Amino acid sequence: MLRILWRFRKKGAEFIPKKGGVIIASNHAAYVDPPFLGAASTRELYYLAKTELFSNGLLGWLIRKYNAFPIIRGSFDRKGMSQAAELLREKKALLLFPEGTRSRDGNLLEPKLGLGKIALEAGVPIVPAYIANSKDLFSTFLKRRRLVILFGSPILKSWLDRIPKDKEGYKRIGQEIMSRIRMLKEKAENDDF
Repeated sequence: MLRILWRFRKKGAEFIPKKGGVIIASNHAAYVDPPFLGAASTRELYYLAKTELFSNGLLGWLIRKYNAFPIIRGSFDRKGMSQAAELLREKKALLLFPEGTRSRDGNLLEPKLGLGKIALEAGVPIVPAYIANSKDLFSTFLKRRRLVILFGSPILKSWLDRIPKDKEGYKRIGQEIMSRIRMLKEKAENDDF
């Protein structure tokens, strides 16, 4: 359905491992990013959403349908983090937004520490992703602009194994993934899709 309504292009989905736990780490510009990333992925995705969204009738129902589970933002939510790590141990694919929130202007934000903590606890690869043109989705639809979703080569467990399990290590992972997302953004802006 999403592909019918919006011109939608994906590239690099082959970087997503076919099995085993994996984190898909993407920029976040719009509420609709999770379903589009899910449609572009080769795996069923699970993701975190701020707790407040679950009390919104239709939206709460919809995000549950798309495998969301709640996380309390602004604090270290042990339950949400444990649930994320458990999904990865169950060999699921987890969609995370390293910035921790939507970017209001479409520019990439600084990463939070949560991605690094979850990645080191679970010891799974991290596949960077970039979604372009989702911020202005309906004007994109009217102008027939193409949504573009790019996936990049993963950060492997062997790289993660060399990172210390502390705040500096979590920060380093966040910076590395944002660097890779930035490269995908440049590719999306410079290539003809």
